[in-house]
Amino acid sequence: MDAADRRSERRAPKDLGQFEVKLDEANGYLFNISEHGLCVVLPVDQPAMQAKQSVTGIVIGQGIRLEFPFKGKTVWFSVRKIEQTPYVFAGIEFESPMEIPESLISLSLARESGD
Repeated sequence: MDAADRRSERRAPKDLGQFEVKLDEANGYLFNISEHGLCVVLPVDQPAMQAKQSVTGIVIGQGIRLEFPFKGKTVWFSVRKIEQTPYVFAGIEFESPMEIPESLISLSLARESGD
């Protein structure tokens, strides 16, 4: 994947708790998603992941019907604070482009419109 693909349109839920991301050995929340990959927010006490590590996981909607399984590899990490608490942000690239579920698109559009 080249840099232009990584900058493709991303969708983000209104709040992190709307979509849980369960990985092989870690659990977090969806920060954003595109057809090429996603960014997951993980508590710093989760097991460490390595760059280019193969991962399988599932995005699960909280309060809406969604189960979105995926396979990919980790491509980047950063530590950022949310309300003064540090979290690990991890970028995961899908094995192949995937269609984003309509429920995610609808919620991200609601966020953009200020709902």
